[in-house]
Amino acid sequence: MRALESADLELGKTKVVDAPAPNGGTVGIVLTRTSAGITALRVNCTHQGFPVGRVGAVLECELHGSRFNPETGAVINGPAARPLTRYDARETNGGIYV
Repeated sequence: MRALESADLELGKTKVVDAPAPNGGTVGIVLTRTSAGITALRVNCTHQGFPVGRVGAVLECELHGSRFNPETGAVINGPAARPLTRYDARETNGGIYV
C-alpha cells in the first residue's frame, strides 16, 4: 500500500499515516526516514495502546511517557516493556509503501 510520497518525508523526520488494516478499518503507522532507509512502526504504544508522537529525537506516548527509538521501535524507557510493532517498508517510484 502506498502510504506516503517520498518527497513528503525528509531525512530524520517522522510522519504518522493511516493505512488499511487487513480486517477492515485503518491502522496508524509512524514512518521515519533514517540514513539506513524508512522505518514503519505501529503508532500504538505497547503499554496501553495510546498513540505515540515524535518528541525531539524519540517517539513518546503522551499517556504514561514511554519512549521509543524511532529507527527501531525499541523501548528507551517504560512503563512499556515491548518494542513498537514493526512493518516492512520500501521506497520505490517516488512513493513509500508499507
